[in-house]
Amino acid sequence: MTVNACCHRAYNIKGTEIQIKMFDDRLVFESPGKLPGQVKPNNIRHTHFSRNPKIAAFLKAYHFVKEFGEGFDRICREQEANGAKVPSFRTDEFILKIIVPKVAEKVLMETRIAILQLMKDDPYISKAEIAKLLELHPSAVSRNIEAMRGKYLRRVGPDKGGFWEIIV
Repeated sequence: MTVNACCHRAYNIKGTEIQIKMFDDRLVFESPGKLPGQVKPNNIRHTHFSRNPKIAAFLKAYHFVKEFGEGFDRICREQEANGAKVPSFRTDEFILKIIVPKVAEKVLMETRIAILQLMKDDPYISKAEIAKLLELHPSAVSRNIEAMRGKYLRRVGPDKGGFWEIIV
């Protein structure tokens, strides 16, 4: 979200900066400018327009982004994969506000328990297989595994040929 805000900020608007506000139930990103070009609320996930193409090219060249135009759709997919609502947005005067809801703790814990159960049933299961079985994005599986690594599970051996061990 932060990279997206930096890439698409309206730099011609002076006197304000990108702000990130953290609340108990959400994050709010405030960026100077309105939705750029032909991007509208009903097509934002699949319409790509760069307000700052040179900044976008720099971010891609240095691997801050994988593909041009993937930002908001990717953020929505990640939220959905983690059981959270997709971000919403609105424009107040000349500031675009994007509200990113927090992932519910209950959903997060249920996801992690399901991952551990799959690993218990098949210690050789891959992250890709877990993602497919739980209908999660692979990056969501990786993030959950990293959060549990050392506390509830560990990897024994290499990524290919190794296995998962549940720590009691």
